[in-house]
Amino acid sequence: MQIFCFDLMLTEISLRNGRGPGFLIHDSHLFDGVDERQVAKALQLGAERAKAAGFQYIVTMNSDALPRDGFKGGFDVRSHILDAKLTDATDNGGLFGLRF
Repeated sequence: MQIFCFDLMLTEISLRNGRGPGFLIHDSHLFDGVDERQVAKALQLGAERAKAAGFQYIVTMNSDALPRDGFKGGFDVRSHILDAKLTDATDNGGLFGLRF
């Protein structure tokens, strides 16, 4: 969670100084071993700060790792999810045309 906070701080400072790419990306490994309630609060904080500071916050996460509880009232995490699904269940599944 320290890395999450550090990255968020650097992103906002960079944007205030006219630098940075305008987005922050985290992989689910950042939240590995973190309590589900803390993950929920981090995802909500990331969404709120991104909206307030004008950057895009991207998290790659398996749907089964997405917290169900722990969000403050009025925050709908599902409204922030892109409907991109990767699968290897069919012949045309995979990532960028590659099968694993």
